[in-house]
Amino acid sequence: MKKQNKAILLTLILTLILSACTMLGAPESQPQAPSSTPTLPPAPTATLTPTPTPTPTKTPENLVNDGEVALFVGDYETAYEIFQSTLAQTNDPLVMAASQLGMGQALYEQEAYGLARDHFEQAAAAEDPVIAARAQYMLGKTYTRLERYSEAIQAYDAYLTLRPNLLDSHVHELRGDLLTTMGDPAQAVTAYEEAALAEPSGGTTALEVKVAVAYQQSGQQDTALRLYQDILVSADNDYTKAEMDLRIGRIYLEREQPEEAYAYFQDAATNYPFTYDAYSALVTLVEAGVEVNEYQRGLINYYVGNHALAIEAFDRYLASGAEIAADAAIYFKALATRALDSADREVQFEAAIALWEQLILDYPTSTYFIDAWEDIEYTLWAYLGEPERAAEFALTFPAQRPENPESPNFLFLAGRSFERAGMLVEAAETWARIAQEYPASEGAFRGAYFAGIAMVRLGDWTTAQSYFSRALVLASETEQTAAAYLWIGKCQEALGDISTALDTWKQAQTADPFGHYSIRAEDLLIGQGVLTPPSSYTLDPDLTPYRMEAETWLRTTFNLAPDINLESPGLLVNDPRYQRGLEYWALGDYPAAKSEFESLRLELASDPAQTFRLIPALVDIGLYRSALIASTELLKMASLEGAATLDAPEFFSRVRFGAYYLDWLLPVAESESLSPLLMLALIRQESTYEGFISSGAGARGLMQIIPSTGTQLANEMAWPENYTDADLNRPYVSLVFGANYLRKQLNYFNGDLFAMLAAYNGGPGNTIAWKELTPTDDPDLFLEVVRIEETRLYIKLINEIHYVYKWLYGELVN
Repeated sequence: MKKQNKAILLTLILTLILSACTMLGAPESQPQAPSSTPTLPPAPTATLTPTPTPTPTKTPENLVNDGEVALFVGDYETAYEIFQSTLAQTNDPLVMAASQLGMGQALYEQEAYGLARDHFEQAAAAEDPVIAARAQYMLGKTYTRLERYSEAIQAYDAYLTLRPNLLDSHVHELRGDLLTTMGDPAQAVTAYEEAALAEPSGGTTALEVKVAVAYQQSGQQDTALRLYQDILVSADNDYTKAEMDLRIGRIYLEREQPEEAYAYFQDAATNYPFTYDAYSALVTLVEAGVEVNEYQRGLINYYVGNHALAIEAFDRYLASGAEIAADAAIYFKALATRALDSADREVQFEAAIALWEQLILDYPTSTYFIDAWEDIEYTLWAYLGEPERAAEFALTFPAQRPENPESPNFLFLAGRSFERAGMLVEAAETWARIAQEYPASEGAFRGAYFAGIAMVRLGDWTTAQSYFSRALVLASETEQTAAAYLWIGKCQEALGDISTALDTWKQAQTADPFGHYSIRAEDLLIGQGVLTPPSSYTLDPDLTPYRMEAETWLRTTFNLAPDINLESPGLLVNDPRYQRGLEYWALGDYPAAKSEFESLRLELASDPAQTFRLIPALVDIGLYRSALIASTELLKMASLEGAATLDAPEFFSRVRFGAYYLDWLLPVAESESLSPLLMLALIRQESTYEGFISSGAGARGLMQIIPSTGTQLANEMAWPENYTDADLNRPYVSLVFGANYLRKQLNYFNGDLFAMLAAYNGGPGNTIAWKELTPTDDPDLFLEVVRIEETRLYIKLINEIHYVYKWLYGELVN
């Protein structure tokens, strides 16, 4: 168990409150603003681990392991140097072959394919069949890059001979891809079918499509048609279904069977209008003069960005008198109108608003009714720049429909638009109405709370305190209770009642342990700034000292029999997915490796013993995110969630808040004068420690860098050489880029850590605007002024994660 539990820590912190009173200074009617350029907290003392470099004190075997880790982190130059040094230090044929393989992999990742091939060929001559096979696999990839496809196929064949029944499906699929590229679809069919037969799950949809395409390319249209039709029925992905409709239709067109073709094209247009293949089907139908539902035609054009054509189609549909989708046609016509490029954009925006108003008037029961109201409010402030008008419009919804469950939300939107217009009194009054008129709604607390924040911005602390007190009464969650107490205390402090403020902050501190507002109350009680690192800490990734306690807890909690073996990985190594995962990992295909281990993890998810055995193995491999999820799910089985999970044995906390990537993170953090604990907190929030993860917004890698930002940083730093977006999936590059970007923001915002985080998540432009709206340098007020809810939550989560890192690896009390 952690050296001090939370309850004891809270007691210790409260003993510092007397000294904190003197830090607060004499009572004042207004809080004293900090200096315009806040000083950063002193650098903590940490146990630094240098970047791994070749050293004679390590055995060659250990150096090979270091090189493999460097490959995983994406530090290819260091990896090459380590393997090169290892090669010079050993006469062991196995280690020499492993070093040659590692050097080849490092060069391959740097696109030095010719040099990589030389090393792979040497490794392929090894007596060890595993190393020789992996070298052959890498030769297959290398020859593919060099466009020497026949040699690539030979290398893959050699791999299959040396390592049979392991990655057969994947390698046969690669062979099929090469044969397709070489213009030999008949042989490609054979390869793909072998891949399907070897696939443990019986074949994937993507593989089925490849087989069908190869049959079509080889002239076997009947077989291809049948396969396409089977896929259309069995696929669970709409984009795949649309693709099959298009492929089937084109075959029927080639056969001069237009009616059959058009039926499939119509299916794509009707059921999958958001796909590009539906657009291709639509074009074919229109060019053939086939009648198409004008609503679907408009929808397809809208999704591909042909807004003018979409409007024309919607107009034809509405002019026809059709009623089935008239409301939807009006709604999407408005969206297309707003998006349409024109000389007078304001006219377009007003036209879109008029269309939504028509929908609201004519179709009050439409599923797009609420969307239309929200889109008008949004268009008024975001497109036309008229927030006051947006607020007045939003207020008409609760005025006309006071009983509608959406009315509290429109009151909040109105308050936010008043706030955007700088009308803080009106904003506060509007937000307060939510608590007054809809006290049982989910938004009641938020309304009273933001009313209080508006009053704080106006310097009316007395009225603000009354709003926060009302919010306290309405609080239904511990986080809300802590937030209300925090701000009531800040109001009391501002009004000169320091003693009462301290008592109130004590209540805030204990209301939501490990929650942001309780952490901030603790900071205020001990006179500490936000995100202050502990005075000293030790980042040690070794889980061994904590494993036995966790094993004992597991046996007791789940009543496991004494003879159940909890050794990791134990018999799990015999699972084919485990073996395939290790092989993919060794070959540098980390996403494929993860897929195998995730399949295993999910199967074991209801078995606490097996899950426990898997967790250390996942950490050792480098699948930290999977280990985190497995640990979290295991704790859920023990009915531990949220802050309660930190009461479990420390082993699980150190997995879920790991000291990962230290050999690279610590030097990078030091070079940018950033706290390693803060960087670890960001990494956990951004990617949960997974270096090859991507977000729906396009951010990539360990620190979730957007490609455009990555390109900018690479140009500014002139590193790495020959940079591409793919480099963002290298943890080392992501660490360097992320730390550099954080330092730039921290410098720009004069050491304001919350502003730095806001800029990292919500953009520096937004952050500048939010800073201008904050009358003081109060970080708590800045947080509440942030208008993007995601960014507010992001800052709070980083603070909470950072606090857990302090609790695990350092001392909370400075």
